[in-house]
Amino acid sequence: FCLLVVFIHVLSQAVSSLDRLSWQYALVLIPQRLAFVSVPGFFFLSGLKLTLPREHPVPLERYYLGRAKTLLLPYLLAAAIYYLFFVAIGWYSFSPGQFLRETALGSLSAQFYFLIALIQFILLTPLFQALSRRWDPILLLPLALGVTWLSSMYLPSVLQLFVPDSSFPYSALLFTSYLVYYLAGCCAGSRYPRFLALLEENFPLLCWSTLFFGSADAIVSVLAFSGRRNAPYLEMLHTLYILSAILLLCCCAARHKELMRGAGSPLLTSIDRASYLIYLYHCLVITIF
Repeated sequence: FCLLVVFIHVLSQAVSSLDRLSWQYALVLIPQRLAFVSVPGFFFLSGLKLTLPREHPVPLERYYLGRAKTLLLPYLLAAAIYYLFFVAIGWYSFSPGQFLRETALGSLSAQFYFLIALIQFILLTPLFQALSRRWDPILLLPLALGVTWLSSMYLPSVLQLFVPDSSFPYSALLFTSYLVYYLAGCCAGSRYPRFLALLEENFPLLCWSTLFFGSADAIVSVLAFSGRRNAPYLEMLHTLYILSAILLLCCCAARHKELMRGAGSPLLTSIDRASYLIYLYHCLVITIF
């Protein structure tokens, strides 16, 4: 997932500058579009790791302190470094108020929105622990999927029902726009042995659904983003691909545990350990180049 995020942003210049009717545009858009499984995958893994059974559960205050040290403080440092760099090259004029606003909105770099949404999930940790323990995923996750679609695609329209002149451009920052991925991870972690068995039993279905929805997502994305066709259903297709791909990748990882741990590869082990720092700083490196 970490490497896929880097891959997405390496391709961004080509995607934004190529002729949208050219075959070259399709050639870079399709792998970038499919690589978008990475950030929902991060949400899924975060929820899964939160609810995995532990012999000695971590007290809530210690959990929050640990998240502040390992997640929030590195983000604030990265945001400061990005901002000072942008000031140095003339993109911004230095303003503490602007820095705080951009940091709170995660708008200093393309990948920071994930952290703003993840912090909201962390603050609501007791709620998600209770939901995953109390309710059956068969009932819980379809409702979460509906909330996710409403929030990510239609929240501004919903708000305009009550405030007609309102404009809300921050749907991508709200935890509700990623609810199904995080909550699915919570449900999987709290029932981990059953979850792995379920994946193994349904491995062929996961392969076919990933192939089908991934192909549909790729084809319709090219048609829609090139302006050839209007596809208001594209984000639903994209969600179905992402859900299928996350579960398929989890199943493959469970089948090849040693490879996933970087066994025998110092490079893979180092990438795994540094994945959060890579996530934070790779866009700065791309910008410099």
